Amino acid sequence: MRQEQLNGPGVPASGAGHSVTETLDIRPAGPNTTKTRRHSRIHFLKHLGEMTVAMLLGMAVLGMPSELAFDAAGIDYDRIELDWPTVPALVMAFNMSVPMVLWMRRRGHSWSYTLEMAAAMFIPVLVLTPVHWLDFISGDGLSMIQHAVMIPSMIVVMLHRRQEFAH
Repeated sequence: MRQEQLNGPGVPASGAGHSVTETLDIRPAGPNTTKTRRHSRIHFLKHLGEMTVAMLLGMAVLGMPSELAFDAAGIDYDRIELDWPTVPALVMAFNMSVPMVLWMRRRGHSWSYTLEMAAAMFIPVLVLTPVHWLDFISGDGLSMIQHAVMIPSMIVVMLHRRQEFAH
């Protein structure tokens, strides 16, 4: 096997009297470096944390005014929770989505991505509603499952939109 002298990465040297073997790094430079991947993971987790805080703030800040709005309209919110649990579940999804949308837009995310994240709050309720109507789950079960799958739903959207975290 013939060894060539190399002058730089993969370029044969001219005229030197001894052989040099050089190992070439053929990995693409740029986004796939370990440092960049670590930064992307940190950015991803930071965004997930921000969205979770926004959801919690929405529940805390908008929850009581929502119930008061129902009461002001002459609708017994407690009765709605028992008879039509999909309604409070949708109100909860709305209350959590509002601060998420505001924060994401402030952070410069696109409208399409922002609306996909908001949809991640509503889709679990929309999927679970027929299951509730068929009496496979109770109203409380609908609410518990809704809350249990909201963050995984957001993660699915975030993984689909990984390019949003490449900066």
